[in-house]
Amino acid sequence: MIKRIEQVVSILMEDRPFFKEELNYSEIVKHLVELFEKNLPFEEFNTMSEAELKEHCSFIMSTEILSKIGGDFTPEQMAIFDEAIKRK
Repeated sequence: MIKRIEQVVSILMEDRPFFKEELNYSEIVKHLVELFEKNLPFEEFNTMSEAELKEHCSFIMSTEILSKIGGDFTPEQMAIFDEAIKRK
């Protein structure tokens, strides 16, 4: 499982440099392994196509990046961000 996830994360980080800039390779691999172990039977993981695994990993990695938005904002920046979100 770990090797397969490592390979997919490597590919995604090469294909999408933003992943490489924003995520720590070791940490995201560990996180993905934990998520798959907790939420997916091993047999199902093993039968998942490479494309499907890549899609799942990409979604989770994108979500991790999005969850960091605002973490470094000042209170003023957060107020502007909140107001912009409310208008949408």
